[in-house]
Amino acid sequence: MQHNSVMCRICFRSENNITRLFSDSSVSKGILDKFYLCFQIVMNPEKDLPDGICNQCLKILENVNCFRIMCITIYERFADFRKSFTREMNASKCREDEKDELALHEDKFLEVKTETEGTLLDNNKQTSNFFKCQICDKVLKTMNSLSKHSISMHQNRKHAGTVTGNGIYRLYHCTTCTYSTPHSQTLINHMRRHNGERPFVCECGKSFTQRSSLSAHRKTHSISSNFTCFICGKQFKLDFALKSHLIVHNTGQFKCDICQKVLKYKRSLQTHINRHHNIHNYNCEDCGDTFVSSSELINHKVKHKVDKNMECHLCGYKTHTKKNLIIHLKRHTGNKEYKCNICKVCFFTLGDLHRHQRKHSSEKPYSCPTCTQRFSHSPSVNKHMKIVHGVDYKWGEVRKKQLKDSRNFIKK
Repeated sequence: MQHNSVMCRICFRSENNITRLFSDSSVSKGILDKFYLCFQIVMNPEKDLPDGICNQCLKILENVNCFRIMCITIYERFADFRKSFTREMNASKCREDEKDELALHEDKFLEVKTETEGTLLDNNKQTSNFFKCQICDKVLKTMNSLSKHSISMHQNRKHAGTVTGNGIYRLYHCTTCTYSTPHSQTLINHMRRHNGERPFVCECGKSFTQRSSLSAHRKTHSISSNFTCFICGKQFKLDFALKSHLIVHNTGQFKCDICQKVLKYKRSLQTHINRHHNIHNYNCEDCGDTFVSSSELINHKVKHKVDKNMECHLCGYKTHTKKNLIIHLKRHTGNKEYKCNICKVCFFTLGDLHRHQRKHSSEKPYSCPTCTQRFSHSPSVNKHMKIVHGVDYKWGEVRKKQLKDSRNFIKK
């Protein structure tokens, strides 16, 4: 289809003076930007559509853009309007005062009176009928209103920092940093970060700057977990803790340069790299064992405590580790996310899948320390040592001791 070169793309009107929309000029770019800012429409060159805009449509676009600018500059224009209105009102009052000498004497009397009572009357900006607050510059009509304003807004609230503006433009500024807020209580909470004040204290001894933080902390002492992950069954006591956990089920973004494994968190990547280099930064104070991550140390410390304080809210099952409880909850939800590629059997955990796959590969990684017999699973080694050699043997503890000795040897 061949279109007329002087046709408007919007109204299809033909004119001799048409502005091109897709030229390299700044005028063309400005018109396209206005289309997007006003209507969120992106104009692209197309062979079946005209590439110009007529003067009438361009005028409509300019009017719409001007109205858009008026809308987004309401606060700035209103502030300018209020200043000009105040100046005009003050000038009018000054002219009346010049005509009435008695009113002039009354103005001077009021000025002396307000200065004595601790208020400032600025004759350049306001008249005898208006009183200005020294703290926030708010202008009031009567002395009584100014007194009430000073008591309610500045004395009773006892806000910290300095105040600028009034009404919707009022801001409370921190005297230590550049922080500002329209709410006085928010500034009080912020100032506690500078002076170290933590007035809200929990029974466990931990203190906080805000009451809401204390309320959220007290939920951690509660036994009940009200928020459960619908994917893996993991439970949480706080809503935001569940939201942070859900990121775990998203696609990873951080890739290990050594083994190409992809992880979801940067800190998880660092822990993973430490595992490659056999770096153990966490030490158990009770037995001296070292661990790669803090979570491994926390789970290990539970073994020193006999109490099983992790309880399933569905059946009452108790365990001493959160990991075991998560695996148990998966059995309630029926979430078998690990699938064998050969026989299509599904499992709750990755460890169960790896143990199952040894049946297909005939892999036997566990060997008897006394004879040459090998096994697919570590419990089979323990059973073999008990029946054949008459020895109480636990492969897991022996392996753990071997790793510890090897780490001590590397450090030396």
